[in-house]
Amino acid sequence: MPTIFVCGATGTQGGALVSNILKSPGLKAHAVARDPSSEASEALKARGVTIFKGDFNDEDSLRVAIQGCTGLFINLALDLTDLTQEVAQAKRLLSVGKKAGVEHVIYSSGISVDQLERHRHWDPSSLIARALLNKREIEHEVRTAGFKYYTIIRPGNFMTNVLTPLVNMQYPELVEKAEVTTPLAPDVLFPMVDTDDIGKFGVAAFQDPERFNAKEFEIASELMRLQDVMKAISKVTGRDVKINYMSQEEIDNQISTNPLLAGQLLFSDIVEFVDMDSVRAWGIPLGTFEDFLPRERERVAQTYFR
Repeated sequence: MPTIFVCGATGTQGGALVSNILKSPGLKAHAVARDPSSEASEALKARGVTIFKGDFNDEDSLRVAIQGCTGLFINLALDLTDLTQEVAQAKRLLSVGKKAGVEHVIYSSGISVDQLERHRHWDPSSLIARALLNKREIEHEVRTAGFKYYTIIRPGNFMTNVLTPLVNMQYPELVEKAEVTTPLAPDVLFPMVDTDDIGKFGVAAFQDPERFNAKEFEIASELMRLQDVMKAISKVTGRDVKINYMSQEEIDNQISTNPLLAGQLLFSDIVEFVDMDSVRAWGIPLGTFEDFLPRERERVAQTYFR
């Protein structure tokens, strides 16, 4: 039976892939956890995921967990205490996977990672640039690792960014003050992605590797303006969300000390890197923000009605 090793199975993207794997007859999932007895790990085991004790820095544990797997799903995050760790983990996963006989590797990268210098607000010295350049380096490692099949997907702005715990980083004032401060103009469009769509694309690729082999593409579920996102939040929470649009003077005064601001500015033209017709052409049903919020009603309540 095809078995997929899933990075971050208890997290946002890995969790979405696991959910779609478990709904797909003929697919199984493996994952590692530092504490396989944790509540999240036990929940996955109860649903049929095989959990091994380990982490991405422990090659021996990865060797055990990946043994027998036919697919490898990689999604990793920047470690602010060691900026080199993300790439090192990816190389370790690829090496172990290759030796274990994995045929297909899918890497979930970042939107427009292959075209960073085209962004109007690209600053190679910023922290967000380091995170994106790491992903670009991992993309190269995936292409050249020698797997029978490889696929690179580049998701847009997660819809889950409006929910705990990601909301505290993306929109730090939203929950407590019902406010959002942005350097972006009101007409800027966000390529929003329902993370369940990442899971759908992942399963589709693992089930049809020939079709997805050597394919690299952006994923977005729909394009939305920030005010439309916040209007939907207002509707489900009953709170009138205020958007504070920063002046150029405010941006200039804060850009050198606020790494979050640099990341937000990259979104000013990010829609130019997404072709929704191409995304739809894969024939995979895409989610909408309107459907996402009711589906995640429990997490919405945990975030906004504590």
